[in-house]
Amino acid sequence: MRFVPLGGLVLASLISCAAVSAQTLYRCGNEYRDTPCPGGKAVDTQDPRTPEQRAQTLQASAKEAALAEKMENTRLAAEATAAKRLQAQAQLAAAQAAKEEAAAKAAQQAADKAQAPHAHKAQNAKNQKSASSDILTVRLPKPPKPPKNAASAKAP
Repeated sequence: MRFVPLGGLVLASLISCAAVSAQTLYRCGNEYRDTPCPGGKAVDTQDPRTPEQRAQTLQASAKEAALAEKMENTRLAAEATAAKRLQAQAQLAAAQAAKEEAAAKAAQQAADKAQAPHAHKAQNAKNQKSASSDILTVRLPKPPKPPKNAASAKAP
């Protein structure tokens, strides 16, 4: 946004005031008109300042406008720097998060790889158990062993 030097605005308003000063203005409530209205009061529009005072006002306005423009440029530069810094921080945080995620994924893969032989054996054992459990096996008790002594066998 560019500011129009206030000196130009003040000069334009002085010229318009000089043109208006030939006319009579009326205050009608909260507005001003160049035609009389009921209850309106005439307003003196003459500028009581001397030409030197007007020139000083114009110079001061021009200095203030230049200062305002310089301040705006400084502010815009600071905002641009801050935006770049925030963007760099966001990129760094995103890169760090991606790095941490990749490290966690690699650790998980390593853990899975370390557990893979055991998991494979456990899976095979489960498969074997389920395959053998499908077949019904009946075991009968073993018959009693004959006694080793012949005498104990004849006693009954």
